[in-house]
Amino acid sequence: MTRIHFAVDHGGYELGRALAARAKAGGFDVVWHGADEIDPGDDYPVYAVRVGRAVVQDQDAGVDAFAVLVVDEAMAGVVAANKVNGARAVTTVSPRAAMAARGVVDANVLVLDGTAFEESAWLNIYAFVTAPMQQTVERGRQILQIEEYENAGTIEGWAVQLEPDQIAVRHE
Repeated sequence: MTRIHFAVDHGGYELGRALAARAKAGGFDVVWHGADEIDPGDDYPVYAVRVGRAVVQDQDAGVDAFAVLVVDEAMAGVVAANKVNGARAVTTVSPRAAMAARGVVDANVLVLDGTAFEESAWLNIYAFVTAPMQQTVERGRQILQIEEYENAGTIEGWAVQLEPDQIAVRHE
């Protein structure tokens, strides 16, 4: 069962709760990382880091997991979540873009604007968590280069010569 970690700030509280309920009703394993009630003074970076760390830990342990962050300003949430080593956060405007984010960069955190329409947001989430990663040498090499820079601060090209069976990036 796919696990979805949800977190929100004050600007995304109502939408985030509604989306988490839809995910649970849809058969997903939902983990809530947001406040138990709306707090107008909360700050999005705390929640971005929480879901980023949670999804990376789960994926490192072999759990099929993703994260959804619903905040007042989606772009700010993307920046904060991407500070977590291993988190690849994106924001999308359509289910097609959500699928592309998964397929191209193996994104694992979807950040939504708290003013989004619930139905549209849900379609983006569903597309995001059900889309496969593109299993190509090119995509695997590119992701490994991003991870190399994230971990070592350089791209030396060690991932350039990979064969298809050497790519370990896979979510099914």
